[in-house]
Amino acid sequence: MQAIERTFGVLRAVAAGEGTVGVSEVARATGLAKSTCSRILASLDDLGMVERVHEAGRYVIGAGLVALAGSGTTPASLREVARPELLDLADRLGETAGLAVRDGRDGLYVDQVPAPGHVQVTDWTGHRIPLHAIAAGQALMGGWDDGEVADYAADGLEALTPHTVTTLVGLRQRVGEVRRTGVSWTVGEFAEEITGVAAAIPGHDGGLVGSLTVYGPSFRFPGDADTCAIEQVVRDAAARVGARLGA
Repeated sequence: MQAIERTFGVLRAVAAGEGTVGVSEVARATGLAKSTCSRILASLDDLGMVERVHEAGRYVIGAGLVALAGSGTTPASLREVARPELLDLADRLGETAGLAVRDGRDGLYVDQVPAPGHVQVTDWTGHRIPLHAIAAGQALMGGWDDGEVADYAADGLEALTPHTVTTLVGLRQRVGEVRRTGVSWTVGEFAEEITGVAAAIPGHDGGLVGSLTVYGPSFRFPGDADTCAIEQVVRDAAARVGARLGA
C-alpha cells in the first residue's frame, strides 16, 4: 500500500507542475527522498505513465496515462503511435509538427518534431496552453457539444495575444468551423508570430484522444501554399494515428 501511495504522490506532483518538473521538485512536493522519486519516475517512464522530455531529468505526464484516462482500452502509447506521422508532417510541410492532449482546460504538448532548416519555433514539449488559444485545443473542442463549449467559456477566456478568441460567440464560431472542416487554424493567438493548424485524433470509442498540429512563423506559414492541401495532409495524418490506436 505504501508503494502505491508513493507512486500516486509522484504522479500528482508531475501533473501539478508548470511545464516540466525535475526530481528535486517532485521530492519537495512529496516529501520523499530524491533517490526514491528517481526510481519511481524511471519505472513510470518505462510504463508510459510519465515521459522524460528534452531537458535532462525532467518529466511530464505521459501520453499513455492521458490516453488511458480518456479511453481505457487504448492499447499503445499515443506518443509512440503518433511519432512517425509527426516526422512525416514536418518533412512534407516543412514546419514543426506537434502532438497535444487535453489536460483539464489546457492543451499539453507531449511531443514535437522540429521543422527542417535553420529558423525554428520554441520547443513546446511539456508546456500547457489554454485550449482556446491553440489550434490543437480548438480541434479537440470540435468534439464537444454546445453545453461543454459554454461551460468552458464561462470560466473566462484568457487573452494570450490581442488575437486570442475571448468571447463565447467567437469560440462557438471556431468550434463550428472545426466541426465543418475537421481542422482548426490559429493565427497569432497563442504567440503573435506563430500560425498553426491542427486536426483531432479519433479514439476507438468515438472520443478524441489528442491532436496533431503543425505550426511555424507566420511570415512563411502557410505562405503561398494551398491551405486546403495542408488541411488534408493534417486530417489524414490524424486519421491514421486513430486507426492505428484502434488496431
